[in-house]
Amino acid sequence: MDGEAVLAKALRRAAPGRIFTVPGYPVTGCGVLAGAEICTNEKVALEYALGSSLAARPAAVLVKNVGMNLLADPLVQATAQGLRAPVVVVVGDDPHARASQAAQDSRPFGPLAMVPVVEAESAEDLPSALVEAFALSAALSRVALLRVTPDILQAEAGEVKDVGVPTGQGEVADPALTMRGRWAHALQTAAAHADHRPPEGVRVAMPPADAPQDRPETFHDRGYFRTFCRGCPFRPLFALLERRGMRAAVDAGCSLLALNPPGSVGIASYGLGSAVAVGARATGVALIGDYAILHSGINALIDVHEKGVPLLCIVIENRRMGMVGGSAVADISRYLEWARPSVVEAADMNALDRLIRPSDGPKTVIVRGNCPGGESHEQVEC
Repeated sequence: MDGEAVLAKALRRAAPGRIFTVPGYPVTGCGVLAGAEICTNEKVALEYALGSSLAARPAAVLVKNVGMNLLADPLVQATAQGLRAPVVVVVGDDPHARASQAAQDSRPFGPLAMVPVVEAESAEDLPSALVEAFALSAALSRVALLRVTPDILQAEAGEVKDVGVPTGQGEVADPALTMRGRWAHALQTAAAHADHRPPEGVRVAMPPADAPQDRPETFHDRGYFRTFCRGCPFRPLFALLERRGMRAAVDAGCSLLALNPPGSVGIASYGLGSAVAVGARATGVALIGDYAILHSGINALIDVHEKGVPLLCIVIENRRMGMVGGSAVADISRYLEWARPSVVEAADMNALDRLIRPSDGPKTVIVRGNCPGGESHEQVEC
């Protein structure tokens, strides 16, 4: 048995049915042996894993080195947002560019995203390294990287010890924390584990541990939270979700405000375009803006439809980039015709009542509304 087979066996035990991949040298074979689910791209693969985490199910992602570039956004965002169940990204580096367009080293993603980077010293140490990565992900409530190379994957393994199945759970960010507070909390968590010592045969580069001394900022400390504009046409939509107890993965942009009171219908956000794939593996509901779906959410929506994953994808169409100056956005309905979306006006409560319901397959609802001129996001005192 070689390292590739050893790692695949360990992955199947650690995250059965929740291994996502984009094939590429040197991890293609491992993905096949592990029964990994092939995804549209690496960003979608990690977002599926993050959705599984929110549903309290450990998950893994297999990518090659350049795939790290595409999944970097949700990787970084997850450090502040936190995880419920651990998530490990197994990244296959190709140091000699034997079958890759770049001899990229993935280890710098560790300090960039403030995540631990784990490596095995030999093929037989791969199961221990994988368990270590899962344990660190749970302890730090962020993604962990397991770096492998062709040499270790192709090496013959001697006697492989049974190291068991990873245990432990993380936690999503405290909703009482501001975004600034969440990053401070992430730094403090890293500092608390700075002296971590890995098992024999495993190397670990821990994330930066220069933690702030002050208590992480809460909304109460700040004195207010941001919510939608007073004249926001989409408030009836959010109120309907709240009444029905429907929790959604939310995106960047205005949908991010659904995390805050008074509605608090959002469960988590992992960056622009992330809500579709995250929601598909978590609560089955995604709340995303028209710009975010065009930016990168459409890749996940294609994957969801191709696989028939149950998801109610609610697209807020206001034809503008609401959080970054109000720049114009193209009419998305023609770009989503293949998804056969239902299109409804935000003020049509009868249509909303009929359409905003859990779905047993892929379902897209475009909710249209015109943002009021001259208004800005309301600040509500705590």
